[in-house]
Amino acid sequence: MLDHILHRRLQTLASVLVLFLVAISGWQLLHRSSAIPSEFYPYLYSLPPEMVVKAQTEGRKLGSEGWAALLAIRSTLPESEEGLIMQLRKGRSFQDLDWGGIRPEQVKLAQDRRSLLLKYPYFEPNRFTFPVRGKYWYEDSFGADREGGKRKHEGTDLFGAEGTPLISVSAGKVEQLGWNRLGGERVGVRGDDGNYYYYAHLQMISPQLKKGRRVEKGEAIGMMGHSGDALTTPDHLHFGIELPNGTWINPYPLLKVWERQAANAKDVANRV
Repeated sequence: MLDHILHRRLQTLASVLVLFLVAISGWQLLHRSSAIPSEFYPYLYSLPPEMVVKAQTEGRKLGSEGWAALLAIRSTLPESEEGLIMQLRKGRSFQDLDWGGIRPEQVKLAQDRRSLLLKYPYFEPNRFTFPVRGKYWYEDSFGADREGGKRKHEGTDLFGAEGTPLISVSAGKVEQLGWNRLGGERVGVRGDDGNYYYYAHLQMISPQLKKGRRVEKGEAIGMMGHSGDALTTPDHLHFGIELPNGTWINPYPLLKVWERQAANAKDVANRV
């Protein structure tokens, strides 16, 4: 009888241990270092918004991945882009391009950049939008000192009037909601791309939002305000992007492209 009880307890202990190990493995997988090459973000940030939007617009005629091919070619091989893009327009795939006398290392760089643009699609057409609906202004303050240098600013502040509507930049699921000391009324959305999109200092959160609820790109998040540690500052949205490994990246260059995209889409709509 005692042997049977001991055996059952050992089985239970073994099951708990297995579950613990699975949980640890899952946590490590979730928080593993980003596989994004270190040179990718400097490249991404170097792309002029006008070039990105032009590639998005013209790429529609070249298939779902045409924008990435155009952007990789124009940003890497500007002196050779005309001939290469003509091949794409005539129906040749990116993989079958005739690179002519272009140096192999330059060809590889263009190919690698296209692959990265597709793998981390911040500039994929219609994937993202600008978070503010209304008048606003902003500048690049990522990395600036906060609390007397105790911490760094890990986002971009977009200033406007209290009550200015705010929307989700991407589709995803609400992961955090409500008050905290720094962010005040804040919303955190885990995007479909795995990144965490953070909206802070809201005057109010849209009442339809709940933890775990899915949101779509362009859906209402709330209203601009100055809650949390922004109580004494002008009304603004603090917008942040955190990678799955916990690294916060600078949203400013991405916002400049999404801003240009939104303006371009508005111009097109007005002409219809």
